[in-house]
Amino acid sequence: MVLAAACGGSPAPPRSAPAARVVTFGVVGNRGKIAALEHDRPTPVPGIAGTVVQIATSNSDGYALTAAGTVWAWGVGSSGELGDGAAPATARRAVEVALPAGVRIASLADPMPFDGALAVDTAGHAWGWGLDADGDLCLPGSVLLRPERLPLAQVTLAVGARTHALVEAAGTVEACGSGQGGALGTGSSASSATPVPVVGLPGGGAVVALTASWEGSGALLRDGTYDDWGYGPDGQLGDGATADSDVPVRVVLPGPVRQVFQGGSGATNGQTVAVLRDGSVWAWGDGRRGQLGDGSTVDAATPVRVEVPRGVTFRTVVSGGYSSYAIDGSGHLWAWGGNQNGQLGLGAGVRYATAPVAVGTRLTQVAATASNVAGLT
Repeated sequence: MVLAAACGGSPAPPRSAPAARVVTFGVVGNRGKIAALEHDRPTPVPGIAGTVVQIATSNSDGYALTAAGTVWAWGVGSSGELGDGAAPATARRAVEVALPAGVRIASLADPMPFDGALAVDTAGHAWGWGLDADGDLCLPGSVLLRPERLPLAQVTLAVGARTHALVEAAGTVEACGSGQGGALGTGSSASSATPVPVVGLPGGGAVVALTASWEGSGALLRDGTYDDWGYGPDGQLGDGATADSDVPVRVVLPGPVRQVFQGGSGATNGQTVAVLRDGSVWAWGDGRRGQLGDGSTVDAATPVRVEVPRGVTFRTVVSGGYSSYAIDGSGHLWAWGGNQNGQLGLGAGVRYATAPVAVGTRLTQVAATASNVAGLT
């Protein structure tokens, strides 16, 4: 793929390092995309006050956590996703989430549940707001306009996607929400609005990272092994099968995993990208838009190697709906897969990319859910 750009004018004068800012590209949506909030190139998000230390996305919103423990949100607000007590149709400018007095957030779930949000405070309590679809916020309420505390303590990890959530509390991984496809990992497809333990995972803090996608879930263990469960018709579980699993299965990879991220926004996509400790990058699942990055547009039920450009090392990877992303050791953003909603950040002229392409921007973090992407410069 060849990309060309024209430049003109005089170079800008030298200046000190700019303050970090949040950018967004792609499009948000819940029951269809909201074209008014679509960007085919990284676009700054206005209104955030404070030093941003983490970003996260859901299908419909973006979120930024500051060093002061405050959270800012933008995007769709009709189900209380903004967490400020209001329910506007959309918000282009970020608004502050109305956390109770004295609550400081330590981390954001990434990704976030469908039309909702999860966060963990400095005391180890989890908070949820927005749409509590199928009880995925582990709370009794269909719409939460402001954050409410989940019935869990000693929370260290939290993620969500579609209508389920995963939380590590007191060293045990538990799940809430819809059990479709086996996404809760309980040995059945039953749903639960209260936390239920995922079977087959070691406790005691052996799980160091969680990830989730449309009806899919995954857990990275301290020894570098990776287990996943849930939806699998296109090889999303990476174990060679093309069927759902309601219990965790082991993904066989050439070496221990350092970082991993699931993506997927519906029954017609779903893929996982992983960075191994040796620096190699692997992917599996749906590949019809090139989102596996191996140069093809075919599915893979076992891991295939991503075509990382020679001389480039990917530090972190993220996966959205039909697209995948990476930040290299120099901070450059790379993207591949589908670009039907501008989610690759390459402009509207690119349909899809079957291998990583440089976006032309530097980021310290990237987050993606469905076709909604955010970055921290």
